[in-house]
Amino acid sequence: MAYPHISGELHLPLGLFKDMTKENIRLAAGIVSFDDEKGLRRCLKSIHDHVDLMIVIDGKFRYFEDDHDLSIDNSREVVESFSNSVYCCWPNLTEIEKRNKYLEFAGEKNVEFLLVIDSDEFAVIDGVEFLHNLEKLRNLKMTNGCHDGGGNTDVYGIKIFEKHIEKPNYIRERYIERLFYKPGKLRYQSIHCNLVDVDSPSRNFTTGKYSSEIHGITLYNDDDLRTSNYLERSIQYQSRLLEGELAARKKIFN
Repeated sequence: MAYPHISGELHLPLGLFKDMTKENIRLAAGIVSFDDEKGLRRCLKSIHDHVDLMIVIDGKFRYFEDDHDLSIDNSREVVESFSNSVYCCWPNLTEIEKRNKYLEFAGEKNVEFLLVIDSDEFAVIDGVEFLHNLEKLRNLKMTNGCHDGGGNTDVYGIKIFEKHIEKPNYIRERYIERLFYKPGKLRYQSIHCNLVDVDSPSRNFTTGKYSSEIHGITLYNDDDLRTSNYLERSIQYQSRLLEGELAARKKIFN
């Protein structure tokens, strides 16, 4: 079915670290991936012209069935082919722990906005509209938070079209919390979709609690570039993940 539209090892490309220390990074992207070379290439190609930095966290997810800890395809080469990318090795972490690694990195580098996008997703971006809307958000936050350096961290919704292997003829359209302001102040907690403000833990941004929607960017999710073997293991992993989060989900959503 077609879319309605169209370990802690860190590797930095030569010269990038120097550039990152000069000033705050306006817009970065955080990606988690494992043995997903084709999807990762598509993902990075769709965003690299629009972001200052792409933070890729590689490594097997804990509980994902495989016999190696880091990607053995060309994932690392794909990441390092982009001059504005950072390749990080963090194997055998939970999904929450892996996602928190790019939030920690974003905090260390004073990233202002972080786009969260996975390796089975790609973006269609109207660069002019998207950057204009980011600037409006930034100006609003700076005006409202003039006494505390830009106000509180915040979360914004982006439209996504999702295709799932279990329902090949169905595409889900929704807004999802994928753009973070001051991402270094956020952490995933308890379940992989629960975001918490570390300075004010009572502020959480679980699904549907983002501040507003941002336009000029649309995400697309599918498994079209993954092998049947990978998909089988991925479905098993997702089942175990959701089962392990069941008690926490009941507490958060009820």
